[in-house]
Amino acid sequence: MLTAYKNATMPSLESWWLKMIKFDLRSLLAPRNLTLREFSEISGVNYWTATHMSQMTYKSIKITDVDKICRALDITPNELFGYESER
Repeated sequence: MLTAYKNATMPSLESWWLKMIKFDLRSLLAPRNLTLREFSEISGVNYWTATHMSQMTYKSIKITDVDKICRALDITPNELFGYESER
């Protein structure tokens, strides 16, 4: 994608922020002995959405799903997401 600057490009989404933002749904479900199916029923997050989240094959997460996950697991967004700097 071109920016306002001549010959400048923005890094692709996958190569930049998705590698820095960490989100591991399975590690949050394991201590609670929840399957993806049970989690989906408890949280209201679509089963296939939860599956993609657990396999880390997603590219975006709806803020409403973040809210559902946090409420169902009684956690904050800070506990849900992690950050790893590539520096």
